[in-house]
Formats: sequence, C-alpha cells, structure tokens
Amino acid sequence: MTKKNSGTLIPMLLITLQGIFLFSSCTHVTLPTVQNEGILVTGSATVQSAPDLATLQVGVQSFAETAQQATADNNLKVEKIITSLKNKGLTDEDMETNSFNISPQREYRNNKPPVVIGFNVTNMLIIKIRDLDRVGELMQATIDNGANTINGLTFSIEDPTPLRQKARHAAMEDALSRAEILAEASDIEVGKPISIQELSYGGPVVRSENMAMTELAMDAKVPIQAPNDVGIKIDLQVRFEIK
Repeated sequence: MTKKNSGTLIPMLLITLQGIFLFSSCTHVTLPTVQNEGILVTGSATVQSAPDLATLQVGVQSFAETAQQATADNNLKVEKIITSLKNKGLTDEDMETNSFNISPQREYRNNKPPVVIGFNVTNMLIIKIRDLDRVGELMQATIDNGANTINGLTFSIEDPTPLRQKARHAAMEDALSRAEILAEASDIEVGKPISIQELSYGGPVVRSENMAMTELAMDAKVPIQAPNDVGIKIDLQVRFEIK
C-alpha cells in the first residue's frame, strides 16, 4: 500500500514542478507598454537676459602671534568694510558672513616637531550689489578698508523664474520639432506627448571675474564691466505617441 502511494506521488510532483518552471519562465517575458512606445527626444533651450545682480566675495586675512590678537585685528577691518559699504547705501540684507576660520600657522625646522608661530584668522563676506554701475566703486571701498582676499565676482539674475518658464516653452517647441523631423524620416506621424521629464535646468548661468589683489590695489576704482547677458538653460525629455 505504501509503495503504490509513493509511485503515484512522484509523477504528480514532477508535473507540478514542471508547471512551476513554465510559469516562472513566462514571468520574464517583457511585453510592450505605453512607456516604451513612441518617439523619445530631448528638447533644449537657452534664454538670455541682462544680469541685474552682482555677487562679490571678499574677506580679510589676519595673522598674529595669538588667536586673540589675530581675531581683534580681523574684526576691526571687517567692521570698517561693513561701515564703509553702509555709508555708500548698502544694507544689512546686502551683506552676510560666508565663512569664519581660525587656524594655527606652524613652522617646520630641521626634522623637529612643528612649532606654532602664530594664528591665521579669515572672515569672508558675500556682498550683493544691484546697481551694476557701482560694482567697481564698492569693490574698491572694501580694499581701501582692509579687504585682502577676493574669491570672485559673479553676475546673475536675481529672480530667474520668468525666464525659466520662457525657456521651458522654447524647450518643448524644440522637442516637438525634433520629433517631427524623425517622424517624417520614418514615414509616421507625431501624436500627443506621452511623458515629459525635466532633466535639468541651469541657472541662471553666471559670469565670473577673478582678479589679483595686487592689480586691484593699484587702481583708485576697480574697472568692472558687467556682461551684456547671462543665460538660463532648460533640457526636457519628451516621449510623443505615434498616430
């Protein structure tokens, strides 16, 4: 009785396993879906506009035998810079501290352990200037009052939202144009967009100026010429249906 049952179970088990194997194989078949049909293109557009904001990064580096002395000297010069800029019309909202660092300066002598010979203090400010005709004047004011480090000057658009929207429309038109060219070459017709993805947007693109302190200190007013325009770039990935 026991042998008969065992003989019956083995074929049934094989049939069941075979069915499971066939079912598992079928689950790996990729069927066409809406997501992988149609014409996939990338549309790009860049919109140009005159900059309306200059951002200046200036700072003061101080060195002294003690951290207290270096900090006191640094604070005095930074306060003079801030006061001079306020006297020229800037407000607290136009200035902010970007970074503040205190670090020891070590001297290495004849393979001996390093010796601390003093301390460096650096205070960096970010200054926003909306009257671009006064950038050189205000930069020179910071130098005259103790600034000895300039990390850069950038020109940008303070509120890029309207230009970004315009660039999106232009990028969509570019995507449609590309799809129509491909469709014509393939003897098909472009339908409605199936999906739209914004890959990235720039911006706004800034123009930077880097200047050496030795050159700046020689001029009574730093000669600065703002760029005529900066750009905002939008990239869209669009999938169109095929009619």
